[in-house]
Amino acid sequence: MRWVLFLLLFLLPAWAQEENVLKVLEAERLELREEGGEEVYVLVGSPVRLERNGEILEAERVTYFRARRLLYLSGKVRYRDQEGRLIEAEELQVDLKDESFDALTVRIEAKDLLLTGPLCQRAAGAILLERGYATPCASCGQEVPDYAFRAREIVLYPGDRVVARGVVLLWREEPLLELPVLLLYLSERRPRLEVGQDEGGFFFKADLPYVAAFGLGYTLFRYYQGRGFGLGFDHVGVGEAKEHYFFLHTPPDTFQYRGEYSLKRREFSLTALLERDDTREKLSRFRLEALLPGSPTPQDWRYALRLEGFLDHDEATPPPRTLQRLPELEVQSPTFREGPFSLQASLLLGRYLAETNPLNRSARALGPYAEAARALFAHAESLALAPWPGASLRVENRFRGFYYTTQNPDGEYERQVDWTTSLSLRQALGGFSLEAAYQRSVQEGESPFRFDALPTRKNHQATLGLGFQERPLFLNLKGGQDLEGNRYLPLEAEARLQDQGYTLRLYHKRGLEGEGPLETQGEASLTPYPFSFRASLRYDHTKALFDPLTLQGAYALPAGSLSLTHRHGLNGEGALTSDLTFSLRESLTAYTLQARRDWQKDTLALQGQAILGPQSLSLQANLDREALAYALGFGAGVAPGPLLDLLLSGRFQEGLRGTNLRLSLSQAMPEAGFRFAANLHLPEVEDRDVYLKDATFSGGVELWPPIPLDEGVLPGLSLSGSLSYLRQPTRPEGYTLALRSFGPTLTFLGRENTKLHLAALLTQNLPGEALRPKFVLTLDRCCWALRYTLDAAKGEVRLAFLYGGQAAEVLMDEEGVRLGGLP
Repeated sequence: MRWVLFLLLFLLPAWAQEENVLKVLEAERLELREEGGEEVYVLVGSPVRLERNGEILEAERVTYFRARRLLYLSGKVRYRDQEGRLIEAEELQVDLKDESFDALTVRIEAKDLLLTGPLCQRAAGAILLERGYATPCASCGQEVPDYAFRAREIVLYPGDRVVARGVVLLWREEPLLELPVLLLYLSERRPRLEVGQDEGGFFFKADLPYVAAFGLGYTLFRYYQGRGFGLGFDHVGVGEAKEHYFFLHTPPDTFQYRGEYSLKRREFSLTALLERDDTREKLSRFRLEALLPGSPTPQDWRYALRLEGFLDHDEATPPPRTLQRLPELEVQSPTFREGPFSLQASLLLGRYLAETNPLNRSARALGPYAEAARALFAHAESLALAPWPGASLRVENRFRGFYYTTQNPDGEYERQVDWTTSLSLRQALGGFSLEAAYQRSVQEGESPFRFDALPTRKNHQATLGLGFQERPLFLNLKGGQDLEGNRYLPLEAEARLQDQGYTLRLYHKRGLEGEGPLETQGEASLTPYPFSFRASLRYDHTKALFDPLTLQGAYALPAGSLSLTHRHGLNGEGALTSDLTFSLRESLTAYTLQARRDWQKDTLALQGQAILGPQSLSLQANLDREALAYALGFGAGVAPGPLLDLLLSGRFQEGLRGTNLRLSLSQAMPEAGFRFAANLHLPEVEDRDVYLKDATFSGGVELWPPIPLDEGVLPGLSLSGSLSYLRQPTRPEGYTLALRSFGPTLTFLGRENTKLHLAALLTQNLPGEALRPKFVLTLDRCCWALRYTLDAAKGEVRLAFLYGGQAAEVLMDEEGVRLGGLP
């Protein structure tokens, strides 16, 4: 009964607070007991539904032992964990302290694999099934599964990686082979067997899984007729660190390898990478970073070692000019604090190969890519004091020094300095304030490297500011001296009158070295809700020119806004631009409009859109002295589709010109995932004909599925790939047609959902090229498949075998048709 849910809010507050993740979604009866001095809660329902950290639990009876934090479920138990696996059992006991559970008479659905067994346990995220049975054919509609296996124990790891020991393989439920161990990947690349013939002759490829105490992965075997053997492995570690090692050598001398290692702990962190792929470039790139501690706190000393670079295996090609650290060591202190004083320092030592600084004469002599060592020493200090009431003193110093092993033409070692020192003293007295400040900032020196070169800069000044703040009046006067150039800084004065509903601001800048007035600004705003008005103006005395006067008015609508902005030139230009913006949104309906009148160019631009639920209308128009350019759009549909977009565009200039209708249709659904676009030329002054200018299609469409008939089954038909049409009147044919893996697929349906797919695909340009299709014949038994490929363009033949749930069924997804066979 639903009232039980309300009762739980009063009777189980401690339970909810203690676990903070267990929620009762549905129950009919609640019982409160005390057994052996322990509080026991019993829930009964049809069913009882619980939610815990994204996991859903259902059962006819749920018992919770509060002290031991045990949850006991019985009667038609269903448990869907965070990885989406469904566990059904007669009884299930969950320990909320360590996430472990025990279950009896279990049925587990994990992606495409069905597992059953009398006893199941979960610990450390892995599920152990004793005396288990597993098959990927459960959802294929087969009376007897084509293949399955029994095992002494089956371990289902997070990520749906399965390791079974003491395995008996079953073919049509008959024992076929005994194996000591079996590895299955349910969500990653699966085992593959492939044979075929290409231009070089016969080839054979096999990716076979293995499992060991130190990890699991694949052994990679390749054989190419007349070229030799290829060997490799793809290994994933199972320890605390993240480990992935891949190596493959294919004849005659192509290497591919990638090694990744990552270990992150509180006290230490290490990441390393080594990779090479001769199919792209003959380089071995490496990167290493070691951090101590791995997760530092502000009170820790920090140490870092970095190594980054590459090894060039092809001397015939120039190496890339990427930054190499060979190596780099960093030491950083914590922030030391003593009362109001703080200090932090760091030292970075390294040897680098990098692009040289083209602005440095000595670096140019080293060439475009050179090697040098560098030391970077940095420290920062700050002091914040309140020496007496109303006073505040702040001193900051930041220094970075770059020191190199390269020398300038005078024989001195090169260096760079970035040094900034600032001091400010502020005294407040009632509404008045006086602030004196000093700053010195220097960037000087030269670097041999381009990546850390600093621009030269010097800034040395002292300033004095006087302020008054007594709402609604704010006054500020600021001046100073440039100590580097021994001249006075311009005097800046600002007055502001500000309160709720209005603002008035005046700003004036005047030079004290004979320049006279430099700049004057004025700004006013008034905001009587729902209206708001604003005006701003600036005058540049040195150029004797006004910036455009800006006037703006706005009105706040209940579900939108309306604003008008006008810019007017006061230097004889007159009106410059006027902008109107309107927006309104209510539920699924929305309207927007933007308009601009350019008075100098005598143009008018409009852009508007109306969203009416799943439909939308749009307008773009530009009117000048010669023509009206327009674009009218219509959109309909909601994802995943179908989505339709129509755009009519052109211009009116003594008649219609450049008139085109652009159509776009897309869909991302299982039976049709495609995108179609076409551009249709419509009659205009210079060309009265109607014709297709261009069209593109990509994705896949199932025209119809296999249809059972009285005397058999009508084959299903689908189209997939990409097709591009372009009208070209200069060619004899008048067009070009580009096909990329485009063609039909016939699907024949047999017993027990067995499917035979025959695809004829073209990848070529038409007309002008002889047809060289690729034929793909796939026998799909849902949990295993055979694929035969004959490619006339490449002159090769392939035969591939794959197992796993839905191994080779022709599927349509968001990216289009995915043909059966290997992933």
